[in-house]
Amino acid sequence: MRHSLPQGALCAALLTPLLAPLPAAAASDPEIAELRASLNQIKNQYERRIADLESRLATAERQAARAARESEAAAKQAQAAAAESRPMTAPTVDPAAPSPAAQSGGVLGALTSGSAFNPQIAVILDGNYYHDGIGGAGSALVGAAYQPSQLAPHTHGEEAAGEAAAHSHGAAENGFNFREAELSFTATVDPYFDAALFLAIDGDGEVELEEGWFHTRGLPYGLRMKGGKFLSNFGYINKQHPHQWDFVDQNLPYLNLLGAHGLQDTGVQLTWLPPLPFYTLLGAELAQGDQERFGAVVDADQRALLADNVGYLGEENEGPRLWTAFAKVAPNLPERHALQFGASYARNNQHQEVQGHTHEVAAEHSDEHEHEELVHYNALAGYADIWGLDLVYKYDGGGAEGHKGFKFQTEYLRSTKDLSIRSSPHPEALGASRDFTSDGLYAQAVYGFAPKWTAGLRYDIFGMTNEVSGGTTSQDFGSSNRWTLDITWNLSEFSRLRAQYAKNDILEEPGQRERFDAFYLQFLMSMGSHGAHTF
Repeated sequence: MRHSLPQGALCAALLTPLLAPLPAAAASDPEIAELRASLNQIKNQYERRIADLESRLATAERQAARAARESEAAAKQAQAAAAESRPMTAPTVDPAAPSPAAQSGGVLGALTSGSAFNPQIAVILDGNYYHDGIGGAGSALVGAAYQPSQLAPHTHGEEAAGEAAAHSHGAAENGFNFREAELSFTATVDPYFDAALFLAIDGDGEVELEEGWFHTRGLPYGLRMKGGKFLSNFGYINKQHPHQWDFVDQNLPYLNLLGAHGLQDTGVQLTWLPPLPFYTLLGAELAQGDQERFGAVVDADQRALLADNVGYLGEENEGPRLWTAFAKVAPNLPERHALQFGASYARNNQHQEVQGHTHEVAAEHSDEHEHEELVHYNALAGYADIWGLDLVYKYDGGGAEGHKGFKFQTEYLRSTKDLSIRSSPHPEALGASRDFTSDGLYAQAVYGFAPKWTAGLRYDIFGMTNEVSGGTTSQDFGSSNRWTLDITWNLSEFSRLRAQYAKNDILEEPGQRERFDAFYLQFLMSMGSHGAHTF
């Protein structure tokens, strides 16, 4: 078979390092001259590539030598992060872990390939078909379950709930929905920092910054600093993006105590991995305090409701207003078993809200004894606390593609708000204190009943304690709860289909409940290089 000139040139370049001198008589042949030029060009290109690879190798060797000299705490830091990137393996000490920078959970990792020198780019598509029996209002209603501490006057009825659903983050309506496209960029910036950017584009084309952060790669003594906008390490599920959830939607305690975004803020985080024989992570965060539910401040529309009041609510304080502390512990268990315990606490130094209450007054221009409701609004301010406990257990059943694997996770959250009335149409109420307490629990289990197939069951309840106290009254209002079942088909690393059914019992108002069934069909598609998820 005849070969083209470029193919012949490549073979000659690979087989002979240098071309033998050609006879002078052949030098005038144009074809031979073209061949010589092509070979020289290929030779020069390969020499440049080899020089570049040698330079990269020398840099990597220097980094490896520096990593080998790092303290035992730094090696422990790398081991723990490597364990996080292997979800079904209990954390164990691994002295051969590549670098402390791997604490990012494998998303950024060490410089081991050409792609690591550029941002890893991924796009995840998240859409669904949804249906409930109350006109599509159920998706928003589960995040608006009644609690005595409300940020705004509560809406009534299916029509109002439907309007809320249309403007609620991530809420679905009956029919087809595109929840979001998540666009992520992750990279190793230099030997000192890793960085990541996550953008969410909803079905209307609105772009929202979910996260944009950097973290250090080589601080001593097991320390790591993180800065920017990020999801807090409070609790367990808070730091996960929606495509990482085992169910289509978030659980009731998180939705109602922290909001659809969870604890997501701009600030700094410091974590420490002490040199212990088992995985232990201690951390603290300081953030601006701009929150959706926990430590929220009233907006201009809510302030307008206070126009006829006496007293003054006060303006938004300067940040930072929010701080958190958390601890994660994972004991050493036999192979295929992994267990992690967590405890978290957060305080927001400023929380404001407007609450409405009604008075019955005699109707004007009526000869009958008719009454109508007059709505008054109090403005309250103070601080908010929340603490949580979490437990996660994972078992690797050894089956192919997740078969016989099992995961159980549960969290308990409890929120308290110590507020006082700052503005009211009733002067005698000014300064009165109000203490609000709400809590919630979810427990869920997921089992791989066949290769690529999992089944999940979740029970979540919000408002086991759902009370207000202060002044002369103390009242508990009751709880909301639901059962959820889903089946997930993980076709590959990049595509997932899920069917989910939920039976909901949601408290809308004291004495007023909405019971309904809800059904989802979800698709998740991943394009590009997306790092491994943490434990």
